[in-house]
Amino acid sequence: LAWGAGLAERMARERDIVALLEHPNIARLYDAGVDASGRPYLALEYVDGQPLDAWCEAKALGVPERLRLFLQVAHAVAYAHGRLVVHRDLKPSNVLVTADGQAHLLDFGIAKLLHEAAPGDAGLTQEQGRVLTPRYASPEQIRGETITVASDVYSLGVLLYELLTGRLPFDAVTPAALEAAVLEGEPLL
Repeated sequence: LAWGAGLAERMARERDIVALLEHPNIARLYDAGVDASGRPYLALEYVDGQPLDAWCEAKALGVPERLRLFLQVAHAVAYAHGRLVVHRDLKPSNVLVTADGQAHLLDFGIAKLLHEAAPGDAGLTQEQGRVLTPRYASPEQIRGETITVASDVYSLGVLLYELLTGRLPFDAVTPAALEAAVLEGEPLL
């Protein structure tokens, strides 16, 4: 990890956001700060699990079991929204499922508080350019518009589509083609 300018601020921001969230399906924050060498750190709950999609495949889960796991994620996201936090990066690798079948939402590194999610926001998460996962990003994220809870709801829809069909709703070879498909296309059937 490069300790570039702004990293401490980004981590402090994640700390402040995750500190607002205490839910059984969200990885807990235990501590955060800067060590003696000036390196920022976050101490989060260790979740011994597999990414959501890998867990479903490994266990050969049927639709009812996949829906139960998805509902855990949806409840965690709804809880975050109730605290005015938009995750902005919902995808299978940011949901780990433990051996007992509990889903845990992680990685609030690019999350925003709703009052900070305005278009053109030159905040800390944009220092490295546009930060998103294109295959799960909402149209408003791709267009650089204001982010609302609807952005996470869209990403939850993509996640559910993938869990139930085994593929993503849009298939494109290049990033530009993917963005065009999300903005203008129809999902694969």
